[in-house]
Amino acid sequence: MPDSLVIILNKTTDLSKRTEILNKISDSYKTSDPDAMQKYAEEALQSAKKTKNAKEEVLALQNLGTSNIILGNYNKALQYFDQAEQKISNLNKTDQSIQEISAKNFGSKGIIYSEQNNYSLALNNDFKAMKLYESSHNEVQLSKIYNNIGVIYHSIDDHEKALYYFLKSYTVQKKIKAASLGVSCSNIGLIYLDKNLPQKAKVFFDEGLNEFQKNPNSREQGELYNNMAQYYMVKKQFGTAKDYLLKAEKAFKSTEDRFGLSNTYLFLGKIYYTENKLDQALEFANKSLEISKELDLPETTVKSEELLSQIFDKMGNKEQALIHLKNYNVANKNLTKIENAKERIRTELDFESERHEIEQKEKTNREKIKWYFGFLLLLIILAGIYFFFRNKEREKTILLQKRLTEFQHKALHLQMNPHFVFNCLAAISSFIMQNDKDEAIKYLAKFSKLMRLTLDFSKESLITIDKEIESLKNYLELEQLRFNQKFEFKIIKDPLIEDDTALPSLLLQPYIENSVIHGVVPKEGQGLIQIHFSQTSESLICEITDNGIGIETSKKLKKNLVNVHTSMAMEISQKRLETLEKLEKKKLNLTITEIKGENNTSEGTKVVLELPLEYIKD
Repeated sequence: MPDSLVIILNKTTDLSKRTEILNKISDSYKTSDPDAMQKYAEEALQSAKKTKNAKEEVLALQNLGTSNIILGNYNKALQYFDQAEQKISNLNKTDQSIQEISAKNFGSKGIIYSEQNNYSLALNNDFKAMKLYESSHNEVQLSKIYNNIGVIYHSIDDHEKALYYFLKSYTVQKKIKAASLGVSCSNIGLIYLDKNLPQKAKVFFDEGLNEFQKNPNSREQGELYNNMAQYYMVKKQFGTAKDYLLKAEKAFKSTEDRFGLSNTYLFLGKIYYTENKLDQALEFANKSLEISKELDLPETTVKSEELLSQIFDKMGNKEQALIHLKNYNVANKNLTKIENAKERIRTELDFESERHEIEQKEKTNREKIKWYFGFLLLLIILAGIYFFFRNKEREKTILLQKRLTEFQHKALHLQMNPHFVFNCLAAISSFIMQNDKDEAIKYLAKFSKLMRLTLDFSKESLITIDKEIESLKNYLELEQLRFNQKFEFKIIKDPLIEDDTALPSLLLQPYIENSVIHGVVPKEGQGLIQIHFSQTSESLICEITDNGIGIETSKKLKKNLVNVHTSMAMEISQKRLETLEKLEKKKLNLTITEIKGENNTSEGTKVVLELPLEYIKD
């Protein structure tokens, strides 16, 4: 491409056209030759100044900045981007192409500040770029900027925010089928592994492997292999972990990535130490230490010194064990200083974020005040009508809220019904009588936790989905105890459901209790209850299925023996849903159907509840 553009350039006499071609030639060299990129950018800059073409002048300045980033001249690069930003301020900002140029400028400055460990300024510029790309719906650049923000938060060990932005990048990349999707999967999986959620991590690691088969990238594949090895080390599947580490070693050597190799050798040393193969463990621990010292990697240095001390101690070489223990203590002090610095940065970023939010609120309030004054006359004319209808609506809302609170208290009362409490305590008492103290303590802890959670939930109108899952798990484990392990259960949550998603407290339990009492317990053989939480763009979907006797058979049994408690709980839950619909003016869809098999035989029951996202965010 550069050669063909050079030919066109040589044939072009129009100075404005030459400026545009010079910038295109410069940009085409950014992945291959930063010196050539700089040369043509300087020519474009001079040409743009002669023709007074401000837009092409900005593009030339940006190309000069980018070439200096590649060459590692960050301060010089920053000067070019600052000049470009000043020029952009004089251009038409309503023009979408100018917005894209401005967004690129902010994103490039974000990269520089991130490389200089100035994370506050890096995020400030990245967020500006993000807003511009969001307004222009540029999904390709959005996926990149989300990932850059995630990398910054991951650098300062803020895993929650890093995960949030990595998932945003992942969602966009999946939509546009980006070649870098495998990298996002690897990043997300590693954070889930750090959060002690290995199964979630494995889902993303496997997806990352599939993506790299479509779009190979040796260095990034090496990182994924290292991450997968950590997963198998957690699972104590050391043979599989070593296989992945050998793949990582090959990938890193092919790209001369010694940073990745330092971790690969450290993990191999740990595995061989665990397997009591001390000579191999010593070899790889020394390799890891050598690289970590060469590249000044404090965390890997600390871990390598600690491992070497343990290896020599196990070998009986107390002198070397002591030397490396002392080295570990020195390195650990340095690492503690770095961690403290990261903590200060996190605090500063949180402060900056809060300050920015306050400023935005104040700005919004000022704009609202201007808007209110503009429509003041109209509001005065309509005030009488407005207050009349508002008071009527308020009375209706207060009545509905009062009714909702009453139903919530009734739900709490039924949740802690004496029959359930007595059975749980009786089962725990049985363990004590059988001198099975461990099981007694285990289930007593679950019982007390369920009671505490239930009381806590009664104070809130909404609870987070993770707390709801925790409560349901405790409840079902106690019911398993009560009915002598008559059934199994599974609770599945879609990994893309956001952490702040919440739902009405004590709402699902009656339907699950119904599955236990009237579904799987009367069934011959082992029962199974599955609870699945998923999310669409508009709703949270809660699906409860069981392989019990089915609705019709259950109804026949109830003719002779009616469970008043369960019936009341179902009725109160239904009334709560109806009241929520009226209060929030949003439809909640509840369906209860019988699962049919071959020959129209009953194979269980399915309950599906759809809750609109607008009013279930915590």
